[in-house]
Amino acid sequence: MERREKLVLTFHSPKVPKLKGNRKYQRPTLPTNRHPSASMPPQRRQQHVDQTHTYIRMFCGSLCGFSLLMLICVSPMDWVQFLVIKNGLELYAGLWISCSHELCWSYTPKPPYYLQYSRAFFLISVLTILIGLGWLLRSCLPRRRSVTTNLDLKVSMLSFISATCLLLCLILFLAQVQWHTRDTMESVLLWAYHINWWSDFLYMFSGVISFLNYVTFRSPSLDPNVTVIPTVSSRLGIGPVTIVPFAEDEGPMSETKSSSDTEEKLPNEELSNTDLPNAEM
Repeated sequence: MERREKLVLTFHSPKVPKLKGNRKYQRPTLPTNRHPSASMPPQRRQQHVDQTHTYIRMFCGSLCGFSLLMLICVSPMDWVQFLVIKNGLELYAGLWISCSHELCWSYTPKPPYYLQYSRAFFLISVLTILIGLGWLLRSCLPRRRSVTTNLDLKVSMLSFISATCLLLCLILFLAQVQWHTRDTMESVLLWAYHINWWSDFLYMFSGVISFLNYVTFRSPSLDPNVTVIPTVSSRLGIGPVTIVPFAEDEGPMSETKSSSDTEEKLPNEELSNTDLPNAEM
C-alpha cells in the first residue's frame, strides 16, 4: 500500500518594517487634498470665483470714481502761482480760471495754444472715465450682467486712455506756464496741480488691475459643439514624435497573425503525410 504523503502547506509572510518605540506609526497612504475647496461642488466653487471677479471689478471702479471726484474738485482751483520779479506781485491762475491782471493769460486763445490743448485733453479724460464707470454700473444691474462682453478689457483700455489724456493735459499746462512766465515772472506749481498726478497714477493702477482681472478670470467657452484636438508629445519631451495611423497598425499585426497561422499549418500537414505510409505498412 502506498502511503499517503502528507502535504504541508507553508505560507510566506514578508516582514513589514516597523519603527521601534513609535506607537503612532501608520502605514503610508496616498496624498489627499484636504483643502476645504476640494470637497466643494463645482457650481459652488464657480460661484466663489465669480464673486471674486466682481469684487475686483468694483474695486477698480471705486479707484476710477475716486480719481474722477478729485479731478472735478481740483479743476476750478488755482494750479499755479506767479511772482512778478519787479514789484513782487503775486498772481494766481488755473486750468479754467485766470486773474484779471494784464500779466495773466487771457481767455482769448493765442498761439501756441498750449492752454486750449490742455483743456481739450482734460475733457477727453473725464468723458472717457465716465463711459467706463457707466459700463461698470450697468453691469451691476441684476438683469444686465451679460450686456457688455469683455467688460474688464474695455474698462482697462478706457482707464489707460483717460490716464494718457490726463498726462498730456498736465504736460501741456506746464508748457503753457513756462512759455507765459519767460523772464518777467517766476512760477510755483500749487498742491492742486500735484493732486492731478495722483489721479493719473490711480487711473493707470486701475487699468492694470482690470487687465489682470480679464486675463486671470477669462472663462473658457462652454459650447458643447467645440471639439478639442489633443496634442501629442514625446514621453521625455525630446525628439520627434512618430504618429502611426490606426489602419497602418492593423496591417503588420494581421500579417504576423497570418504568417503564424501558416507556420502552424505546415507542421500539421507534414505530420499527417508521415502517418499515412506507416498506416499502409
